Amino acid sequence: MTKIDPLKLTESIWDYAQSEKSSHISFIDFDSYLVMVDTGMDVDKTKEFRKFAEKTTDRAFQQVIITHYHGDHTFGTNVFKDCEIISTQATRDLLAQKVEDDYKNKNIILPNKTFSGEYELKEGNKTIKIIETNGHTKGSAFVYLPEEGAILTGDLLFADMFPFAGDPTVNPYEWIDALQKMINLKPNIVIPGHGNICSIVELKSQKELLANLVKIIEDMVTQRLSIQEIKKSPRLPKYPHDVNERWFSMTIERFFKVIKEKGEEES
Repeated sequence: MTKIDPLKLTESIWDYAQSEKSSHISFIDFDSYLVMVDTGMDVDKTKEFRKFAEKTTDRAFQQVIITHYHGDHTFGTNVFKDCEIISTQATRDLLAQKVEDDYKNKNIILPNKTFSGEYELKEGNKTIKIIETNGHTKGSAFVYLPEEGAILTGDLLFADMFPFAGDPTVNPYEWIDALQKMINLKPNIVIPGHGNICSIVELKSQKELLANLVKIIEDMVTQRLSIQEIKKSPRLPKYPHDVNERWFSMTIERFFKVIKEKGEEES
């Protein structure tokens, strides 16, 4: 049997991550039923998490929320074949493309309920708001429980980590705006996509990290530096976290592309 050790974070939220840097999977006790937020990459651990949740609460899962299309958040969807699976329309579209390509052997269940903008679940005195922002990927969304002041960020936040920003649909401007939207909600507790459970402090820190990097690349694009020159520039920030060099290189490439295209549109 797969061993897991979930944490109860609030009255309603339980969370599990396989390691400090693994993706988080969470469930919300919605009084009469359970709601899953993301489904992880390790299907066996997701199965065990579901068993734990239903045994602990004596309630069954009815709905699953997918924050974005990446495999470490969606490979476990097949554990919830009997549930309504909710995502943004853009996330479903991107995931459907991946299922036709390099996710084709992962037995992924596509979302069967989609939305654009915002979607709300209400049960008794509890509310779950799913808010689409884009940023980390097109269609990225975060989950907000206003009564508990809790936010589940998906990969819009990598707490105490340099974020993965190499997705082809990444948009750093929308990502910074997403972080500000979460900051404006003044959460008491923040469950990141990766990293340690944290607070509004980490949202502010990640926003500053991204905004600073965007400003530096904007300046170098204005100076007409090539992507090769930018990658070698001593002006690029040094970060206190361990930085995955491949992630960093992909981030520079993707941000450069978005920033350059934005400049061309505005000129």
